[in-house]
Amino acid sequence: MNFHGLNHFVDSGSLARGLVYATQGKSLVHSVTEDTIEAESEGSNGEIYSQWIEYALDTDFTSFYGQCSCPVGYNCKHCVSATLIALDLLPTQVKPASSIPSPTMADALTGWRRDMMIMLGVGLGGDGKLALAFDYTAPRQPIPGIPMWKQQSVGKLEILAMREGNRDKWIKSGASLSYLRNGGGEHFQISQAKAVREFVKACDLNMNHSSALFHDTLMMTWVRSPLVAQYLKKCIDAGVELIDAKTKRPLSIDPEPAVASIELTDTGNYLQLVPRLEHPRLGTDYLLVGSPRQLVIWHDGELHLAFIEPTASEEWTYLRDHEVVVPATEREYFERVFLPTLRSVGDLRTNGYVLPEPPRASLRLTLTTTPGPVVNAAWEWVYSDNHGNVFGTYSLWSAPTGQRSREAEAEIRREVSPVVQRVCPPMMGERLHEACKLQGEHLLTLGELTRELRDIGVDVIEDIPAFRRAEDIHVDVDVQESRDWLDLKMAVVVDGQQVELHELLYAFAAGERFTYVGDVYVDLASPDLAKLRQLIDEARLLDDRRRSALRVPKIRQSWWQDLLDLGVIRAAENRWLEAVRHAEEPTPATVPDGLNAKLRSYQEAGFRWLCALRDAGLGGVLADDMGLGKTIQVLAMILRDRERNPGSPWLVVAPTSVVGNWVAEAGRFAPSLKVVGVESTKRIRGTSLAEVAADADVVVTSYTLMRLEADEYRALGITGLVLDEAQNVKNAKSKGFAVAASLGAPSVFAVTGTPIENNLGELWAMFALSAPGLLGSAEKFNDAFRKPIEKAEGRGCEELMATLRRRIGPFLLRRTKQSVSLDLPPKQEQVLHVELRGAHKRMYEVQLEKERQRVLGLEDEDRIEILSALTRLRQLAIDPRLGDEESSAPTSKMDELMPLLDSLVAEGHSALVFSQFTRFLKLVAARLDEAGIPYLYLDGATKGRPALIKRFSRGEAPIFLISLKAGGTGLNLTMADYAILTDPWWNPAAEDQAVDRAHRIGQTRPVHVYRLVSAGTIEEKVVALQDQKRRLLGVISEDGGVSAKLSAAELRALLD
Repeated sequence: MNFHGLNHFVDSGSLARGLVYATQGKSLVHSVTEDTIEAESEGSNGEIYSQWIEYALDTDFTSFYGQCSCPVGYNCKHCVSATLIALDLLPTQVKPASSIPSPTMADALTGWRRDMMIMLGVGLGGDGKLALAFDYTAPRQPIPGIPMWKQQSVGKLEILAMREGNRDKWIKSGASLSYLRNGGGEHFQISQAKAVREFVKACDLNMNHSSALFHDTLMMTWVRSPLVAQYLKKCIDAGVELIDAKTKRPLSIDPEPAVASIELTDTGNYLQLVPRLEHPRLGTDYLLVGSPRQLVIWHDGELHLAFIEPTASEEWTYLRDHEVVVPATEREYFERVFLPTLRSVGDLRTNGYVLPEPPRASLRLTLTTTPGPVVNAAWEWVYSDNHGNVFGTYSLWSAPTGQRSREAEAEIRREVSPVVQRVCPPMMGERLHEACKLQGEHLLTLGELTRELRDIGVDVIEDIPAFRRAEDIHVDVDVQESRDWLDLKMAVVVDGQQVELHELLYAFAAGERFTYVGDVYVDLASPDLAKLRQLIDEARLLDDRRRSALRVPKIRQSWWQDLLDLGVIRAAENRWLEAVRHAEEPTPATVPDGLNAKLRSYQEAGFRWLCALRDAGLGGVLADDMGLGKTIQVLAMILRDRERNPGSPWLVVAPTSVVGNWVAEAGRFAPSLKVVGVESTKRIRGTSLAEVAADADVVVTSYTLMRLEADEYRALGITGLVLDEAQNVKNAKSKGFAVAASLGAPSVFAVTGTPIENNLGELWAMFALSAPGLLGSAEKFNDAFRKPIEKAEGRGCEELMATLRRRIGPFLLRRTKQSVSLDLPPKQEQVLHVELRGAHKRMYEVQLEKERQRVLGLEDEDRIEILSALTRLRQLAIDPRLGDEESSAPTSKMDELMPLLDSLVAEGHSALVFSQFTRFLKLVAARLDEAGIPYLYLDGATKGRPALIKRFSRGEAPIFLISLKAGGTGLNLTMADYAILTDPWWNPAAEDQAVDRAHRIGQTRPVHVYRLVSAGTIEEKVVALQDQKRRLLGVISEDGGVSAKLSAAELRALLD
């Protein structure tokens, strides 16, 4: 194949000049398909023109049609050049020298500009005008008696594009519907090109992947689009001329629309359905366009166009081709089945026929009752005449067809929906529910609903009872008593009819407002039943067993009192009431004469509280602030108990470092008690535990020894157990907890200044030992309290916390220094921010970046790795030598600490210096040695702890270096009036305990607390974290909320 085949479509001059242009490379091809080419070419004066070419090939060109934006516009030299390059038809000896476009072409109007013009309707349009030329062939006259569909009388309408030429003549060349449809037409007015483009595309709608455009001509008799009229009007509005293709004269566009109607003609013997099309100037040789029919074209010396408004229906079109006759004998069936639909499809007229009244739409609501009670509600449409004859029923949201009126149904729904939404919302979603089930409180709205619906014409069919409110409600309680528990079988009696507990619980669990007994309803939100619901929920949440009855421990005193306070309880027996009252009315205890101390008023109150629980065979948690004398209160209680109940000894378990202090305190305040301290295992001490404890009133041992010799401690048969610094058994999964729980002590007292450090599970552990059963199992407690409180905030969280405080209240005693009138000197706290300097700062920043990269992406199971990274950073924030022993970098914090200590010693003060890192304390000790300042040193490995305390109390050294862990318990160091915390710890309670070694009873001087914090480091974030942790005690006081254990994400945030 070669380019010579183009000479059938292009004049010789254009072909020759196109060949030259192609050899010069003046065309840039954008796209080539099997039948189209899109390109741009450079003109003789440097102008850029766009080409759109349609072609067909066999062995040669069988068709060729090129559109160009140049003045020629049609099959020009630019189209030839673009075609030769696109199809590689140049002779070898005249191939373009380079395939790279010339610099001029590089700046050419590229395809993206056309795309933007097509998309936005703006761009490089010209001022050329467009016309749509209508080539109309009238249909032949129909032959009477033969259906239209059997006759070859169909006319023809073809539409093509023309442009305005010289002397205002419309010409075909330079205007192409194909080119315009595909985005061409830059030289035409943009609004006209866009309107024609959209019209062509609208004509292609519903063409099943084919096109009405054939050889650049719209074949309008093929068109099945409903949008023909709409987009033709847009062309007219854009100024596109509609002309007669034969005469080039404008079409006569009639402003008066044609009207399509169906006429029902009654001949007496039958009804005939006749399609009519009416227009004052309409002839008989007209042509209809579109589907449904939207345009009518006819010729009466000039070409006319009229729009059909409203558009003719498909039913109307069908009747034009099919004769429909209804025999008189089937008229009633026609009117009942088909006429309602026929009314809705268009203009219906009559000729000798009287239309019957259309059926009327109404809405019906049917209400039926099933056991529960549950009311089933269902809507449906009913169509009937004025005499009540029903023509049909239809579901609420089925599509209106046939005799149904979409408008009438919509109007009824608009009137009904607000009533239903206001009175009975469950029957509504975004719209009316076609069917639904109603129960609970919503049953009580049905009376009002049916009245209001009937008032607005809704037909209501109901089979439901008239519900009435219960007049008499009480609760029958049958009690089975055991040693520590009471099993309650409860039933609510409503107007003489009994409701079993499980039915009540089901209604509560479902969140129902009402429950029903026959036609009587009970308001579950009444104050008494609401309180009963709360108590039942709580009892079931904390009960480990599945049972029909409630099992509640006697120890849960506040629960029993709340139940009694309801006033609706009728008990079969009164024994349990007496047991509750007895547990709540203890005889006030008298401080024993053998106590070698004068108790303060709050200490005496604590002593009586401990005795009341002991006398009732119960235990509790003494959680006074550090320094308020918890030890002496416990000793006073034990002393009184030994006077009344001699026999098996009391066991006191304390941290190893505190055992000696306990023995000394007992000897000081209760010298009549025989107290023995156990500080080594049987292998070391050489005697059995039973021999050591023989004739003892109190045995004091450590948590470590209790774990190691658990069997021997169980064999003692102790009369009571005191767990000092009880946070040591806060982990319910630890062996220490398990051993303490297994000792079998009738009374267990947990003594701690920090009952909660990290989470509510710690609180549960203490009460599981001291008040078994009070908070149920750990799993139940976690579901009922821990998880909701630790994860939630706001009112719901506060209510749960209040409930928990009320339950543990009788078994928890906590006083703060602020809540008791202690004659303590003031405590002043100050944070000293230390700026890291020079090499120290650079070392920290480098390490920080390393740790960030190391922990990036670690999950919760990697908490240990994250904590290790944070520990390395915390050490480096204190002293560079904790990160690198060979470091010679300046130690910013040490340089701040030493002048402070020098000043304090010079002024005659004594100071406690705390750190979590013993390595740093030893560095401080070395500096003190260099400065010649005396000091004492204590960490967890130090022996002779009591001797060190005595030496400090005698003033042998002004500085006491203490590890935070070793200094947290069992120290009374009121000799010191300064406390210095060299590094912050995650848990502020541990710091507070350390500081209270000095700020406690016996201190006579103001205590000054300094906290050294390295600025711009992780230490500042630890201090911020402490503020959150202080909110933990809100569970046992109303001062704050709760914070759970840190997750990996929260730990990782400390590195930011």
